Amino acid sequence: MRNKRQALKSFDKGKMAMLGNYIKVAYRNIVKNRIYTVINLLSLAIGLSVFLFSSLFIHYEYTNDVFFQKHDRIYTLGSKINENANIGIDQVNAVPSAITPLIKAELPEIEAVSRTIVRKLLFTVGGDAFYQKARFADAALLRIFDFEYIQGDETALDNPTGIVITETAAKKYFGDKNPIGHRMMINHKTDMVVRAVIRDVPANSQFNSYFIERTPFEILLPIASMESITGFHPDTNWEDSYPINMTYVLLPENLDQDWLNSQLRGIYARHYPEQAKSFITGLFALPLVEANIATWQLINLPIFTTVRILGLLVLLIACVNYINLATAMAMKRTREVGLRKTLGAGPFQLLLQFITESLVVTSNAMMLAIALLEFIIPLFNLVTGRALSMIYVSTLPWLLLTVLIVGFISGSYPAYQIIKTAAGEALRTSGIKGKSSSWVRGLMLGVQFTISVFILALVFVVMAQNNRVEEKSTIFPKDRIYTLDGLDQAEIAKARESLRNAMKAIPGVENFSLSSQVPFEGTITSNSVSTTLNDFSNTVNIDQINIDHEFLDAYDIALVTGRKLSLQDFQKPDDGRFNVVVNEMALKSLKIANPNEAIGREFYLDMGENNVITYHIIGVMEDKNILGFHNDIKPFYMFSKPDGYRIASIRLSASANQKQTIEAINTAWKRVIPDYPVQGRPLTDIFQDMYGIFEWITKSLGAFSLLAFFLALTGLFSLSAFMAEQRTKEIGIRKVYGATPGQIVQFLILQFSKPVMWALPFAIAFAYVASNTYLEFFDDPIALPYGSLLMAGLIGLILSFITAACQAYSVAMRSPVNALHHE
Repeated sequence: MRNKRQALKSFDKGKMAMLGNYIKVAYRNIVKNRIYTVINLLSLAIGLSVFLFSSLFIHYEYTNDVFFQKHDRIYTLGSKINENANIGIDQVNAVPSAITPLIKAELPEIEAVSRTIVRKLLFTVGGDAFYQKARFADAALLRIFDFEYIQGDETALDNPTGIVITETAAKKYFGDKNPIGHRMMINHKTDMVVRAVIRDVPANSQFNSYFIERTPFEILLPIASMESITGFHPDTNWEDSYPINMTYVLLPENLDQDWLNSQLRGIYARHYPEQAKSFITGLFALPLVEANIATWQLINLPIFTTVRILGLLVLLIACVNYINLATAMAMKRTREVGLRKTLGAGPFQLLLQFITESLVVTSNAMMLAIALLEFIIPLFNLVTGRALSMIYVSTLPWLLLTVLIVGFISGSYPAYQIIKTAAGEALRTSGIKGKSSSWVRGLMLGVQFTISVFILALVFVVMAQNNRVEEKSTIFPKDRIYTLDGLDQAEIAKARESLRNAMKAIPGVENFSLSSQVPFEGTITSNSVSTTLNDFSNTVNIDQINIDHEFLDAYDIALVTGRKLSLQDFQKPDDGRFNVVVNEMALKSLKIANPNEAIGREFYLDMGENNVITYHIIGVMEDKNILGFHNDIKPFYMFSKPDGYRIASIRLSASANQKQTIEAINTAWKRVIPDYPVQGRPLTDIFQDMYGIFEWITKSLGAFSLLAFFLALTGLFSLSAFMAEQRTKEIGIRKVYGATPGQIVQFLILQFSKPVMWALPFAIAFAYVASNTYLEFFDDPIALPYGSLLMAGLIGLILSFITAACQAYSVAMRSPVNALHHE
């Protein structure tokens, strides 16, 4: 037994010594080939950092709210949308607020249910008035989510005058004072009392998702007070399904998502208004952790899939770089390998040696990648408001696994090429002979350029589509429109006409109009209407916009036929009839053959309880995309209903000094409505809110493209250097036989660039398919720019030629005497 233990100890020491020798040899080769080692390290570090960053980003977005103790039992409710509604999405993570009391009454098995409904309110604290978005919530919200209380407790919303604020809000509004018991007045009429202060909710929560609309999670109000504060009736409303308003259900441990979905089907069938069922076809439940993903899906673009694929592609390029360079560098070591084989080294030992060397390089590259991430992540968080981080305790196993996988894959092929060389042949030559290895290296280089040109072509297509969106946005004079929000508040609504007169008196103001929304806001109310009175069995969905008589002129919207709305078209208090202007798309939905036939036609909306609204067509306007150009053009009608105006559009003259005119507008507001702060904003800012995501996509693709090309060109440069070295004697003989430097450069460029040339057709074909897929998300896509696809290929070819030419020229100018003494 003693002899066996000693033998095992001796064996372990031998293995450790062998491994130590491999690591020592690896570092010796690193130092010996400094330039190529630096290239390998940089390319692998960039590839790893991009891959890790994309993985961190996706993991962050998919793990929102996991810090809540009951997150695995909390579900959010959503609505399924009829695919014929043609609004670009098939579901929305929101339900009407009237669903909540029905769930309370009919599902006693659940533990709790709560709504959150966002409203922008005017708060007054200590004489300072400010607008702030706040969430009305059922008291059960504080029992569903385990917020951390600094002061107060989860009963704070049980009192209809109670307010819960976050730590940030407490410092913002009360400074160093104790906020508990302090009053906050809402809309100059309702006093509320701070009854609890909670810690700020972490950034990676759907409460802080700013994708749709920036709504800081700072103030919670009791939903029991919502009607008295805003006039909104949450228990009876079936229309407000805006994605920022959420409904949460907490299930006991013995119930699951399938059970909840089955119960929601019953509630939908029994209670959902019949006139709305043609638009909303059902209800569903989502786990809380998927609520954030549902928010991203509203833009209807495969963001996460794209980021994941691009991260993998960049890492693939970096790995191919390493494999190519490692294989080329291994050509210098065939004699070393031959000697090891002669001394008894087996295939496994040689494989282990090269894998170890690959792991050493990959480990160093990983450390450099982590250093890069420590620089990139704070910048990303600053720009996006997110809180990505590298938590090394939890990510260390994944980092090690990544190193092992990348190191093994990258080291296997070079090791195979070396191991298969016979010992005698290895001792006689300084390189790996045969066409197979060079063919494989050429294939891998071609793969690199295929990916690089593919991504660059996508960048060109995305940029072209973004330019189309910007160009099309000029159908509205967005650079000359200044908007004033909040005109639906009762006190402000009383002063609308005084405000109109004051604004029109300002030099430089051409037009003042009122509406329920303005272009590019991306949301709209949709109604199911019928062309037959009292028959609502076959309805169509048409959107509505509430406008005044000056709106069409403000936005340069022309009529095809008929007349515009006038002051006389305002709805009378007891009327069930509206004069409307429809767009051409609405005529198709209403099955009206041409605009001239539309004038005088009517369609109907069933409001329930024998209340039917009649819409009388007086004009047909041209189709213009009101919502934003990532949405389809929708059928819609415009009508005038004074109590539905929310926002004013002030059109400035072309010659106006915009800065001075806007200052005059703000001053006029303060004079007419002194108790309410002005909420002014240029229409260009609203457009940018919609357009920003596409700019982000373009910049992200551009960054991926630059990195991909950098890695591919680096690989080409390094590999061409080794290929040139391998052919040094051939080049010397050619020069002895009279070949000029120019002929040798031409010959080498052709040899080095062959993989790039055969890669281009594949890259352009892949880019063609991906571009078509991307353009399908737009209502008004560009014609596929074949010139841009070819331009991407041409750029890849030119850059590869330049890179190869630099190396070829260096080789061609060497002395043939030195070349013939190469071996």
